[in-house]
Order: sequence, then C-alpha cells, then structure tokens
Amino acid sequence: MYTLFAYPNSYAMTAHAVLEEIGVPYDVRWVQIFSDQVDPDFARASPHARVPALVTDEGTIFETGAVAMYLAERHADADLLVPIGTSGRGAFLQWFHYLASTLQPDVMIQFHPELYFPNDEDTQNQFLAASMTRLEKVLDVIEGLLTHGPYFCGDKRTILDYLFVMQAVWPEIFPGRVEDYPRIHNLISTLLARPAVARVYDIHMDEKRTPLKADGTEAPNGYGIRR
Repeated sequence: MYTLFAYPNSYAMTAHAVLEEIGVPYDVRWVQIFSDQVDPDFARASPHARVPALVTDEGTIFETGAVAMYLAERHADADLLVPIGTSGRGAFLQWFHYLASTLQPDVMIQFHPELYFPNDEDTQNQFLAASMTRLEKVLDVIEGLLTHGPYFCGDKRTILDYLFVMQAVWPEIFPGRVEDYPRIHNLISTLLARPAVARVYDIHMDEKRTPLKADGTEAPNGYGIRR
C-alpha cells in the first residue's frame, strides 16, 4: 500500500495518475502547501514541503519524476518505460530530464513569480514575460517531437506522457491557446480519455471536493480518498 501526499491540481496529479493507471492499492493524503503549518509527516517526507511525495515500504520518495520512475520500474507490467538496453532508451532519458529541467522551471514561474521577486510587481511581470518566451520555445520543440507521436516515444505510451500532460492541462503555460499546438492538444486529449487519468483529473479539478477518509467521513485533518 502506497500513501501519496498531494495537493489538488498540482504536480501531484502526475504521480496520482500513474498510481491509478498501474492499478495498485494506495491512499491519498491531502496536505496544504505554501503554508506555515506543514503536516509533520509530510515535512518528513518532503524537505521543501512540495508535492508529490510518496510513502513506500522502502521509505519515502519526493520529486515528481522520481516518483513516476520508481512506480514504473517497480510495476514493470504496466509497461510505462523504455527498458534499459532497448532502442530508444537514450531518447527516453533525454526527454525525461528535459521535462524536469527545461519545461518545469518555467511552468512554475508562471504561477509563482513572487517566490523570486517578492513585493516587486513590475519585476514579476517582466519575469513572467521572459519565462513565457522560453516556454513558447519549449512547447515548439515538444510539438515538433510529437510529429512522430501521438506519444513522446511514438506509438508507445510512457511516463513521459503523464509527466507532460498533467502540466499541459494548465492553460496558463501556453502563450495563446493549447489548440495552437495541435499535436500537444491531441496528446492531452488522448491521455485524458484514459479512464484512470480521467478519474484523477476529475478529482483534482473538483474545487468543491470534500476530503474523505477511508470510511467515507469528512476529514478536516487533510486525509483524502482511498483507492
């Protein structure tokens, strides 16, 4: 049984979708982020109090990519990796790190420029514009890659698609409309059409969701759904 520390409509959606996709038992423990009152268990699992963090029988893991890779390797029957020693492994690793080191930082800037320039709105706006220019180039690169799609690895669905799509559902990261990127739009639609991903997306998008404990009662202490 896994426990996922999560916050709605955050990077935790990726780990949540992978858990649901591979079909293993898990709990979701909803926590607050950007708060002075951090759940002590969450703080122990994630030193910067960022989601996702995953509790396993081998210990805790934080960072979205690490959680996704860990789950995909441990549950290889889900077939969400390009295995070591097979053709395309190098490209898989390349795009795995590209999403974390090139895409994700500028995505985060679009939502939280104040973390970099507190109390300076003018500089924040300039920072947002510069970051969006970088994002536009990244999205162009991904759109070009998907010429061989529909997935990052052609016809093979991998954790790369979850790592990208669960960010690309946020319209704020696009310089215009997502429809301006037809291949990206198709990938988003394709992945969200999967029942497991759709279930997770609906949970996170439901702003009126009341967290529930495993027994179905309300959980003001932040415990969430149980699969």
